[in-house]
Amino acid sequence: MDASPQLPRDRATSIGSGLILMTAFTMWWASDTFIGWPTPVAASVTAVCGLGAIVFAAHGVRLLRARRRMRTALTGPDVAPAPDGTLFGVVFAAEGVLIGVAVVVLGATGLERFLLPTIAVIVGLHFYPMARAFHRRIDLGIATWTTLVGTAGVVAVLQDGAAWPVVWSWVGAGAAAATMGYGIFMTRAARRLLRSTAT
Repeated sequence: MDASPQLPRDRATSIGSGLILMTAFTMWWASDTFIGWPTPVAASVTAVCGLGAIVFAAHGVRLLRARRRMRTALTGPDVAPAPDGTLFGVVFAAEGVLIGVAVVVLGATGLERFLLPTIAVIVGLHFYPMARAFHRRIDLGIATWTTLVGTAGVVAVLQDGAAWPVVWSWVGAGAAAATMGYGIFMTRAARRLLRSTAT
């Protein structure tokens, strides 16, 4: 069954909220580069991510503020399928549970060095069903990239457990690249929506 169309105001809420999330996650992943990389290198990566995060946050806030002025009627350029809220809720909850389980299990077994790569794998995998929930192909690319980054991190730690701080930095940078890409995608969507629906 085809998804029902999403009203511009609702789409603004979805994209605006997504941009705020990408702001937070981009900075969180970028901060992990300080774990194993020299401070100047980590600071440079974080600064670039910080600039992106500022752009994401600005567009997110602007879109959320503008939604009250947006039309409630649908026109050609506005039409977009509504997300599957139920699927989103289930996937988001499952992701949180799996991350919680990973934290507890890896901590209890003395395998904390695998934690960040494992989280990256979980985050990457959760984007696959999100592609269906939001009717977006970009989620599949984000999913594949982030899952591969996390998996490579797990393999690297298996080969050399003592190198986990450097591995975590690479995983953080790789995951930050994914959220940056997602943020850029959403920023472009925000600009289109503001142009086409603001009154």
